[in-house]
Amino acid sequence: MKKILFVNAINPLSEVQYRWPNLGLGYLASAIRRHFGREFEIRIIDRGVKEEITTWAPDIVGITAVSQNYGYAKQYAAMAKSAGAVVVIGGMHISSLPGTMTPDLDVAVIGEGERVICDLLELHLDGKPIPRTMQAAELIDPIDQITRPARDLLHIRVQSSLFSSRGCPYRCTFCFSSRYWRKVRFFSAEYVAEELVEMARMGVRRANFYDDLFVADKRRLVKLAEIIRNEPALAKMRFWCNCRANTVTDETAEIMASMGVVSVGMGLESGNERTLEYLKGGSVSVEDNYAAVKILHKHGIAATASFVIGSPDETEAEIMDTYNFIRKSGLDFVDAFPLIPFPCTPVWDEAMARGLVSEDMDWNRLNVYWTAKDDPIIMSRHLSRADLDRVYAKFQRLRLWIAVRRAWFHPFFKEMVKAGVKKSFNSVRMLCQRSA
Repeated sequence: MKKILFVNAINPLSEVQYRWPNLGLGYLASAIRRHFGREFEIRIIDRGVKEEITTWAPDIVGITAVSQNYGYAKQYAAMAKSAGAVVVIGGMHISSLPGTMTPDLDVAVIGEGERVICDLLELHLDGKPIPRTMQAAELIDPIDQITRPARDLLHIRVQSSLFSSRGCPYRCTFCFSSRYWRKVRFFSAEYVAEELVEMARMGVRRANFYDDLFVADKRRLVKLAEIIRNEPALAKMRFWCNCRANTVTDETAEIMASMGVVSVGMGLESGNERTLEYLKGGSVSVEDNYAAVKILHKHGIAATASFVIGSPDETEAEIMDTYNFIRKSGLDFVDAFPLIPFPCTPVWDEAMARGLVSEDMDWNRLNVYWTAKDDPIIMSRHLSRADLDRVYAKFQRLRLWIAVRRAWFHPFFKEMVKAGVKKSFNSVRMLCQRSA
C-alpha cells in the first residue's frame, strides 16, 4: 500500500494557525478514498513533519501553504525530496505564483485540487510522466459532487469547522479568496445539514462556518435554518459564521439566531470612509459597520470584527478614526492587522510596482504577526515602521481591554479564555520585543 503524507505548512509558533484542522487536505483525502478505495494510506499533519517523514517514510508528500508560510513549505519539500518521496505542492500561494516552485517540488496543483490529485495519482501508479503543473480544466459544479472531508484524519474536538460554500461575491483589494475561487459556489442546504449531523455524531457541539460570506445566498440560508430547527441531532449545536456589514439585516440576523448562530465575525476593516473606499471599493460604509453591530446585538448574537491599518495613503489621523470606531462600536471581540500585500491582489500589484516585493523574497515578510526582529512590508506612504509599531501597540492594548471586559458575556467564553490566554501572552511578548 502506497503512503501519502499531507502537510499543512503553518508557523508552528502561531496558535491561531493550528487551532483549526485543514479542511482542504481533508477534502483531498476523501477524494482519493472515493476514487482509489483503500489503495493509499493517508495521514494529515501540521507539526512534527521531519519526524513523520523519517519514521513513516511516505511515498508521496503533499504540501499546502499560504504565502507567509511558503518558507516552511520549501523546508518540508527539501526534507521529503531527500527522503526519496514524490513532492506535490498546492494551495493559495503556489496557485497564485507557480513561478516560485523550487527543484525540490515535483509538481504543483493549481487551484481546486479534488479531481487533479486523483489524475496525478493515476499517472504515478501507471509510471507515466507527471507535468510540473496540473490544473483542473473547470471548477466542480455543482459542488455537492465533492465528498465531505475525511474528518477521521483530522483532529476533531468539541468545536470544529466546515465550509458551506467556496468563493466570495466581493473583491476586497487585499483579499485573494475571490480571485482564487473565481466564482461563488454553494453546497446545498441538505448537503450542509448532513455534514453537520455527521459532525454532531463525532461529538462536535460548536461549529464554525468557515465561508467567506455565509449568508450570501438568502434562499439557501432560510432552507438550512429550517432543516436545522427540525433536526433533533442538531438541537444543541451552536454556530458562528462570517458576514459582511452590508449583508447584516434584521431579517438575516433573525434567521441566523433561529438556527443557533450565536457569534458573527465581520471584516469591518476601517472606521474611516476614505480607507473603506480603498479597501472595499465603496460597497460598504462606516454607518453600515455601526448598524451591523447594533443589529446583531439586538438579536442576541455576539459581534466580532477585524480591521486593517496602514493602507498606502492612510494618515495616522485616519487610522485613529478606526481606533475610535472600535471604542464606540460595542464590539465583543476585535483584531487589527497591518495591511499586507498578498499575491494576486491589487495591493500586491501596487507593492510590485513600488519594488517592495518580488518572487524571490523572504515570504516571512508577509506575516501579519511581526515582531521587532522581523522585516515586514510597509505599504504606508505616511507612516514609518516605528510609527506603525507605536500605533499598532495602541490597537493591541484596546483589543486586550475589550477581550477582558466583554469575554464574560460571550457565548463561547470558555474557548475564548483558552485562546485568549495564549494570544494575550503572545501579544505581550511581541509588544515587549517591539519596544526592545
